[in-house]
Amino acid sequence: MLCATSCGSDAARKLETASRLVGERPDSAYLMLRNIDYYDLGTDSLRAKYVYTRAIANVRVGRSLITDTLLNDAASYYISVGDTAKWIVSMQLLSGYDLFRGNTEEAIDRLETIKSTTINPGLLWDTYIHLLDASIRGQYYPEAYGYADWLLRHTDRPEQILKFSTAKAATQYWQGNHKRAVEIMDSVIGTGIVEKVDEGVAKEFYCEYAEFLDGNGQSPEAIAVLNRIYPEGVQGDDADKIYRKLSMAQYHANSGHPELAKALLDGINLDGTQSYFEMYSAIAMLRAAVDYKLTGKFPTDLMHKVAKNMDNNHRLSQFNQQTAMESVIELSDDNYRLVMQRQRLWLLISGILLLSVVSGVVVYILLSRRKRRMVEAEERAETLEMMVKEYREAKEADGVSDTDKLKATLLRHIGIFKAFAGTPNQQSREALKRISNIGNKDSQSDSLVDWPDFFSLVDNLYDGFYTKLLADYPDTFNPKELQIIVLLKADFSTKEISVLTEQSSATIYTRKSVIRKKVGAPENGDIIAEIDKKIQTV
Repeated sequence: MLCATSCGSDAARKLETASRLVGERPDSAYLMLRNIDYYDLGTDSLRAKYVYTRAIANVRVGRSLITDTLLNDAASYYISVGDTAKWIVSMQLLSGYDLFRGNTEEAIDRLETIKSTTINPGLLWDTYIHLLDASIRGQYYPEAYGYADWLLRHTDRPEQILKFSTAKAATQYWQGNHKRAVEIMDSVIGTGIVEKVDEGVAKEFYCEYAEFLDGNGQSPEAIAVLNRIYPEGVQGDDADKIYRKLSMAQYHANSGHPELAKALLDGINLDGTQSYFEMYSAIAMLRAAVDYKLTGKFPTDLMHKVAKNMDNNHRLSQFNQQTAMESVIELSDDNYRLVMQRQRLWLLISGILLLSVVSGVVVYILLSRRKRRMVEAEERAETLEMMVKEYREAKEADGVSDTDKLKATLLRHIGIFKAFAGTPNQQSREALKRISNIGNKDSQSDSLVDWPDFFSLVDNLYDGFYTKLLADYPDTFNPKELQIIVLLKADFSTKEISVLTEQSSATIYTRKSVIRKKVGAPENGDIIAEIDKKIQTV
């Protein structure tokens, strides 16, 4: 435990330092983050911070986000704690992860989601930058045009105006609208804003402009643009200079001057461009086209070299991708083993806690049941004792007629039946059986109610109701219906009747409907009132 605590504290300190360095010194932050074990970070906040910071470091040092498989966990954590800013950045990084995996549409959908909820202007701007990049990568050019237009309308910086105007023109060019692309660039040049930026930015803009002119069939104008910004020709062999030479050769070839294009191409060391495969293949294709134009023969040896280089690049790409995936798999396996170890530990602890809780619940239930049985037994004893006491008091009372004393006793008897019927448990049923069998020592019954005695009780209480019922409705009701009628007369509820007659409530409702029809009572009418009316009339 001490080791775990100290390791966790050390990892947290390293993470805090890396998060401070990632903005200005991403290389140092990246190296520091590699020495932090994700599972040494003991809280969700530290783990989310680690994933978030590592992804930023990967972007800043130009590494792929393919290993950042936990970014979604970081985004989920930040939205759950209400840290909207970090959630938005995490979602932006996640879109980059989607792009690296080839899920361009998913990346754009994710960015659209955060765009609609982002209020902070800076974060909204960054989201549109990501949307522009993702849509261009995915060749969603109409959408890219819209994003570039939004960015253009929300900036007044000359460099950004040139950048996003070029992006708008490029989306038109890539859709085949070469004329429209040139028109956009001409309109920007007409504002004079190109003169307000650094020379390097201006050259980049005019190189793109020349590309669009050539695509629109204005190759001589494209050559003029490049000659104007490179009056002494393009010097040097770095990638940028080689690309400019290649563009100039292309424009000369398209202008009908293949010999000038060949001279420029011969000045380029083709083998030195193999690491830049796009440039290498473009030079080789243009050289093949120029040679064919000049000689009428196709350079098969050059095509063989290009094909071989393509194969080597494909193998290298596969190797790099496989290496990256193996790293991801190894990391996932290590994480899985750590997770399983922790899960087993938690399962053991949880099992012990669960066993303790279950044992406690069982003991509590047993004690509660025992206590409830004792309380119910005491209540039954008190009820019976009170019944005897009240009966004696009524018997000894002066000035009370015997009839009133009898009715009082019978009503208490009814009350006891209602009390036990209102709590339909096993103890109540046993009590009702014992009450019904009082005085019947020779023939004990399993019925909850001694119905002959109960009918007599109702007769005594309600002016011979039961006897009159039989006389006025001879052979009309079956035994169960008679039981229900006398219980209704004694003001028992459907639930209490269900308990005493040992039938379901649904059956009681059905039998009541049958009784209602037999006595001619309305559908929702009072059965007892209808019977009383008939008895009194007779």
